[in-house]
Amino acid sequence: MSCPLCNASSELAFIAKGVDVLDCTLCGHRFAGLAADEQHVATVYADEYFTGGGAGYTDYAGEGEMLRRRGRDYAAKLARHAKPGRMLDVGAAAGYILEGFVDEDWSGMGLEPNAAMATLAQKRGVDVRQGSLEAFASDEQFDLVSMIQVAAHFYDPRTAFNKAFELLKPGGMLLVETWNRGSISARVFGKNWHEYSPPSVLNWWTKDGLTTFLSQIGFERIDGGRPSKKISGGHVRSLLKYRLGDNFLLKLIPEKINFPYPSEDLFWALYKKN
Repeated sequence: MSCPLCNASSELAFIAKGVDVLDCTLCGHRFAGLAADEQHVATVYADEYFTGGGAGYTDYAGEGEMLRRRGRDYAAKLARHAKPGRMLDVGAAAGYILEGFVDEDWSGMGLEPNAAMATLAQKRGVDVRQGSLEAFASDEQFDLVSMIQVAAHFYDPRTAFNKAFELLKPGGMLLVETWNRGSISARVFGKNWHEYSPPSVLNWWTKDGLTTFLSQIGFERIDGGRPSKKISGGHVRSLLKYRLGDNFLLKLIPEKINFPYPSEDLFWALYKKN
């Protein structure tokens, strides 16, 4: 299977959840050996993804306030580089992160493949529209495109990032948060790392790999680091069960308590359109 970034050949790294995990022989990008498309998006990110556990969420809406705080936190980071403007939040789900940006004087809209999540946002007065970035079309340009925990899920990452470039004004910013397959835990656990969870996750990035790829499109990295993130105990239990199977010890994890997510597993990066 060809690399979704550079179209070079690939070789098998290992198998996860019955799916080939492939490494590009040229650029080194790691990706799932699945021929995904818009139907994949509709199937994998159906309602169950947000409520059914597994590689998704047990109760996405229940984490709303935590997500809103993360939006405010990122808005504070961006304040070092630009004044609030108009943004597009990709993979917005029910719009909680977008709300956090709005709290800090940003305006804009979200884009979310799942209709129920988009409707939930709209009922709260948050402008989230249904669709994927790969298939999105708009004449509007934005000051910021944000992708919080989305880049790993693109079925066509080259098209998605090129679309982001087109949607940004000159000098506009791209904010990405995603899992770091170069992290210590990813190297220690190898193929048993919890984020090797296709078919939901299709791409596994390193900090340098993402920056190199985006520089070819026309982006310059201007900031980055490790994010601060928390998830509910129910979400922790669900992720561990998906990776490790049933274990009576998982029942000892309290569902209603929020736990810090290991930040070493994540990175965020801010890019500017040249």
